[in-house]
Amino acid sequence: MERVRSFSRFVRQQATVYRLLLLTMLMVGLGILVISPISPSEELMALANGRNVPDTQFNRSAADLYDQLAAYGEDGRRLYLTRISPVDLFIPLTQALFLATAISLTARRAFSPGSDWQLLNLLPFVAMLGDYLENASIAGLMLAYPVRWEFLATISAGFTAVKIIFSFLSLACILLCLGVMLGNQRRQNWRKREAS
Repeated sequence: MERVRSFSRFVRQQATVYRLLLLTMLMVGLGILVISPISPSEELMALANGRNVPDTQFNRSAADLYDQLAAYGEDGRRLYLTRISPVDLFIPLTQALFLATAISLTARRAFSPGSDWQLLNLLPFVAMLGDYLENASIAGLMLAYPVRWEFLATISAGFTAVKIIFSFLSLACILLCLGVMLGNQRRQNWRKREAS
């Protein structure tokens, strides 16, 4: 547990408003890249009868995933591996750093330095781990296709769920910290008024 606390402390020490702004710009840039005309998402959706790329599907079955891989065809799978997967190497880390920095900055003002609540800044790294495992499993399934690895196809959906759940929990943590921060500020203002 001491290593976990040490890593959380390191993340908090690295968290600055400047870094948050830099990470925000990186997130916006990656977001633009994902939805830009050079992104193959639209083409892949057309090949898969309107279904979005697998790593956005929260509750897909192994059969659904293999139907989608078949619908992509060889060209679609190659397109995914050469144009989506490379960008997906940067998104999980950038998102984790962005969310961890935002949580660290808000938790720093919401809770005392030794509080266990400070450990909330590690939640984005759980989402990152889920995202990387999801990306690796989907890439592995595409490379192995038409060989079917049912177990990997099934657990890849679990990795997607971990990614999505912990990403939303991270956002909720930011809101929680902001709420506690505002509550603390109001209490301080009230005490100042009472004292005067």
